[in-house]
Amino acid sequence: MYVSIPDCFMIAFLAGLIFGPVYELLRIIRLILRMRIVVFLCDIAFFIGAGFVVCKLSEFLGSYIRMYTVIGFGAGVFTYIVTLGRLLNTLEGSAAVVWRRTIGKLFRKLKRSTKNILIKIAQKSRNGIVKIHEYSSNFTKTHLKRLHLNRKKMYNIKGNDMLGEGENTHVIKLQIRKNN
Repeated sequence: MYVSIPDCFMIAFLAGLIFGPVYELLRIIRLILRMRIVVFLCDIAFFIGAGFVVCKLSEFLGSYIRMYTVIGFGAGVFTYIVTLGRLLNTLEGSAAVVWRRTIGKLFRKLKRSTKNILIKIAQKSRNGIVKIHEYSSNFTKTHLKRLHLNRKKMYNIKGNDMLGEGENTHVIKLQIRKNN
């Protein structure tokens, strides 16, 4: 099917205008959940979706991805963001503030109560952990006592205390000869 360049541009422009609400939906998610990872994932999802739409649109318009199709689609999304998107942005911003004040308080209270519960569990288990530590340190101390050498029990103590011993005493010397 043959479509002229201005028609391809306008069809892509309309597709961009229609794809604009996808950006708006992702913007709402970004406003509610203000975390870097959410913003990153929303941006990636938008660009993957836009790339998919441009590829399918280009396939429909002539099996080639043309520059004016990409520019037309981008212009359509930009037009949506600048016109209707700006109006909705103010409404979404105030709704997001209300959301964060009401539901956000609920999440903060839930977070605080969970933190308090975990602190109480840690404090209750502290005595047990201290007892385990004391038991293990006493256990290692008693077992290390066995490793201390008692000079009275040491074998051949007189031989070890002799002065003047060197490499020549208690050494076996060997000579190795090669037989022909």
